[in-house]
Amino acid sequence: MTDLINIVMGGPSAEHEVSLNSGLEVLANIDKSKYRLRAVVITREKHFYFHDINKSIPDLKDLMRPDASDMFQGPFTASSSEKVWEGCDAAFLALHGSFGEDGVIQGFLDTIGIPYTGSGVFASALAMNKIASKFIYQQKGLTVPPYSLYGKDYPDVTVDTICTRHGFPCFIKCPQSGSSRLMGRAGNKEELGELLKELSTYSSELLIETAIIGTEFSCAVLERSNGSLEALPPIEIRPRSKFFDYTAKYSDGGSEEIVPAPQPEQVLERIRRNALIAHRALGCQGISRTDMIMKDSDMYILETNTLPGLTRNSLLPKAFYAAGGTYSGLLDEMIDSALAKRGTVVA
Repeated sequence: MTDLINIVMGGPSAEHEVSLNSGLEVLANIDKSKYRLRAVVITREKHFYFHDINKSIPDLKDLMRPDASDMFQGPFTASSSEKVWEGCDAAFLALHGSFGEDGVIQGFLDTIGIPYTGSGVFASALAMNKIASKFIYQQKGLTVPPYSLYGKDYPDVTVDTICTRHGFPCFIKCPQSGSSRLMGRAGNKEELGELLKELSTYSSELLIETAIIGTEFSCAVLERSNGSLEALPPIEIRPRSKFFDYTAKYSDGGSEEIVPAPQPEQVLERIRRNALIAHRALGCQGISRTDMIMKDSDMYILETNTLPGLTRNSLLPKAFYAAGGTYSGLLDEMIDSALAKRGTVVA
């Protein structure tokens, strides 16, 4: 019998809708002759709904409101979701942000013995935390932009000291946000003060980074089912906005993304090597995508995403296409890697 794959999407984070679009793209492109499929939507209230895919695929409206759709069964809570996972051979995680990318759902699936795509609890939580991951990058010899930590535990870091150390523009980020949500770019002291005040309502600790003006790249690392790692062709990103923000990432024409990046081979090799170092340093599995920026001869590591987006504008599919693959082939690789974990997950 073919394997049953639960395509899990949604969640309570600010990236709920991005996740639904990733999940919808997966459902549209996955090879339905190879798997039995179940769409699992987690609402913003953390309720679980599911629909077994036969001929009909839910549309975005169904995914946005599974409680109002005739397709979906639910709601179920996490503690009463046995029916959601019944017969499931592996979970394909199309989740982003908190609850999906920070180790929470991974710990839940480990507990009930379901293998899943992507990294485990520790690597997911570590990569999601922009502050903790910087410490790891530095320990492995990777260069990161100059940074400061702002919050009640850092009384010496003030608006004035930030201005002196980082200048303008500079970035202010909540440490556990993704898809360029809950962050901002300050161009002057007034904007800095406003962003610090706004973002402090979401996190007691903020990351301040000097803006590095250079060429932006992103490089994905794919783990094959035999455990070998492959760095996919690097992508050069040319945002049409001030920086590679949420709009630039997910809007048609929001940025120009060139793959393979039009750079000398030595630069491409350096990008691939840095992506592999970051992937291994954080303990990632399955897939990752590391963003970096080059200024002069220096390459700065920005962050690693353990569940890269899978919408039609996302970088990971574009890199896999450039390597000669197809969207459905990428999904097969990710699922094969997850299924290879069967027998290593203890329920």
